[in-house]
Amino acid sequence: MAQTEITVTVTLDEAGVPLFTYNPPGTVVVTEENTQIIYSLNDQTGKGLSFAGASFANPFDGVIDSVSVTPNILTLHDSDQVNGQTGFRLLFNIQGQSLLLNSPDPVVIDKKNHSLTF
Repeated sequence: MAQTEITVTVTLDEAGVPLFTYNPPGTVVVTEENTQIIYSLNDQTGKGLSFAGASFANPFDGVIDSVSVTPNILTLHDSDQVNGQTGFRLLFNIQGQSLLLNSPDPVVIDKKNHSLTF
C-alpha cells in the first residue's frame, strides 16, 4: 500500500486569522492503487485544534473512497480506480467550541499508471 504523508501546520496571523501550511506543499497526485494520503496536524494556534473530518465538493466523483480520522491524523483512502480530480476541505474541531474551522482546498488528482512492460 502506497502512502503520501503531509503535515498540516495551522498558525494565526496578527489579526487571529488561521493560516495553513502543507509540507510538502502542492497537489497530491496518486498513481498507485490503494494509496493512503495521511495528514498529520501540527497545531500552533493555541486553540486546541483537532481533526473533525473532510468535506468534499463532490463526494460522488469516486476519487477518494473513504476517510478515517483521529484527533491528530486524518487519512484519505484512494483506490485509484478512476481518473479525475477532487477538491475538499479539512475540518477541525476547536477545543471548547461548537464551531468548526475549515482549511483552504487541498486537491487530489488520480492518474492511472500507464507504464508499459516489455
